[in-house]
Amino acid sequence: MKKFKKILIAFVGLIIIFLVLFFIPESRKEIKTQHFTFLFSSSIDTAKIHELANALESNYLKISNDLKTAPSNNIETNVYAQRWRYIKATKNWGGSGNIEGISKLHFVEQAWGESDSKKVAVHEFAHTVTLKLLLNNETQPINSKEFDKKFSTFPIWLWEAVSVYEAEQFVDPKKLPYLNNGQYPGISELNNRLKGGKIYGCGYTIIEYILSKYGQDNFISLIKNYGDLKRTFNVSDDQFCKGWHEFITDKYLK
Repeated sequence: MKKFKKILIAFVGLIIIFLVLFFIPESRKEIKTQHFTFLFSSSIDTAKIHELANALESNYLKISNDLKTAPSNNIETNVYAQRWRYIKATKNWGGSGNIEGISKLHFVEQAWGESDSKKVAVHEFAHTVTLKLLLNNETQPINSKEFDKKFSTFPIWLWEAVSVYEAEQFVDPKKLPYLNNGQYPGISELNNRLKGGKIYGCGYTIIEYILSKYGQDNFISLIKNYGDLKRTFNVSDDQFCKGWHEFITDKYLK
């Protein structure tokens, strides 16, 4: 009985400590660069933030040129040392980074599945530029509610592939068993983050294939057309995936 009481007291104590930490505002620092304002946990080494800043600034014009879209001039970049702080701020339980509109980034210093936080930062930044491209493409005034409804139809595979490519998160197809076995995923599978998240492994080579076969202008048209392959490239989803697999087989798997 005494042992149970000790365990119970320790458990309650841990809950109290967690609640205190949860509701106490985090100590944060701020660093500004030409295009980014960093707000970050004070426990994160400032040198690490400067590395992230250099990565983002060096990709600012590159991604702008790749997507033919001017990014926002000042982008708030929130970096969290603890994942629970990130979840508290964003209500995002399933990832390590996300965006709020075209000028606000959030991500965890130590991301799931990506050891290089610079690539995580560039990945999220690329999302903001893609979103700005879509907003700029609206020919008629549209309110945020209408746009959010339209944007919800944007395919996950293209949304993530663009950012994977821009962040140079290349995964060698030789390391993906399903590609070596010829069991390449279709669009529906690439759209499913919960089914192995294959788009994160395949995204780089998908955009590489699009640029190689169709060129930059058609790549941007595909984004503007919300991933409509038939309308943009005059191919079905199956034909597109087959062509992509033939491309990576010739370039990487022979």
